Amino acid sequence: MVAPEAPDNESLRLELQEALVTYRQLYSSFTQTTGILAAADVALLSYAFSQRIAIILLAGGAFPIFILVSWIVTGSQASPLINLVLRIERRLRIRKDSLGVTLAGATTGKMIPAVGSHIEDLNDEGVRHLTLKWEPRWSAIPIVLYTASAVQLGLFALSLTVFHYQFM
Repeated sequence: MVAPEAPDNESLRLELQEALVTYRQLYSSFTQTTGILAAADVALLSYAFSQRIAIILLAGGAFPIFILVSWIVTGSQASPLINLVLRIERRLRIRKDSLGVTLAGATTGKMIPAVGSHIEDLNDEGVRHLTLKWEPRWSAIPIVLYTASAVQLGLFALSLTVFHYQFM
């Protein structure tokens, strides 16, 4: 019986390249989605202030939540890609200047190993069984989006009570 051959370095490099391209496209799509939603929110708020209609301010408060949902979906899809990049890099014996470690550190949520140690300190067996836990709720981006929603809801309340905007 012939033993299955281990994939050669060239095919592993190709898989690593594809994983990195997928990661880049994922975050590019997130950036485009965020830009469209932010532009729509600004247009909606501008229209609400120009027409003095309060309900549009209330609807505009949902756009930061849409951005937050998009960010959570993107981050949850990026975590397995980073795991894959780390495993492939270890199989290629890339330990110094690892792009997977850099991506895990640069991702805008907290990506921490479930085993509790630093990614750089893990051995090959530790990386093989590594699962990154992504903590998206209390990092900088969600706090900014929570604040933006709260400010827009505050503007809605002020527009009704202080400035006497029409409700509809």
